[in-house]
Amino acid sequence: MKLKILIGLGILLSLVLNCGSQQTAKTFSFNVAFLKGEAERSGATAKLKTFDTIPESETVTTAKDAILDLASDLGTMRMLGSTNVKLSQVSADHLEFNVSDGNILVKAAKLNKGQTLRVSTPTVVAAVRGTEFWGQVNKESELGTFAVRDGAVEIMRKADGVAILIEKGQALDIDPKAKEWKVRPAKQGELDAMSQIDQMK
Repeated sequence: MKLKILIGLGILLSLVLNCGSQQTAKTFSFNVAFLKGEAERSGATAKLKTFDTIPESETVTTAKDAILDLASDLGTMRMLGSTNVKLSQVSADHLEFNVSDGNILVKAAKLNKGQTLRVSTPTVVAAVRGTEFWGQVNKESELGTFAVRDGAVEIMRKADGVAILIEKGQALDIDPKAKEWKVRPAKQGELDAMSQIDQMK
């Protein structure tokens, strides 16, 4: 009889501990910090609204002329109109999203050692740290541009692994057909567009 009681208590204790560990496990996601216009995500039929949470692996699409700010502990991303982004990885130390079409502005936090924030497009991967920048991708031509307002962005070409560093006030035009990519001064229009980063939380 005592043996049965001890076994029962052991099972009950394991269930309590397991339940507790599940409750303390923290999930990570993007939060909708600002929304003007309409936007939707792949895992829901309803339109997005302010304060919604968007988990990893979801794809977010903004309507024409919309503005959507997605916030996380590692940084905030602003999606402009007609932009498509997949949230590939969202965790305490790693943030990665794939931009297949449109325009984004990114305000990255000052990351600790071991933390990463990466932006992937069809042709490049951009690694950032404590950076403010703008990225543009054309889905059909795969042409694009990255411009840096503050900090630096390392752009790695997927085709050959060549890395190019873009620093404050510089820009890089992405052309998959070109053999050489050259860093240039950011245009005034690009700098003006990035000024709206100040509005992001």
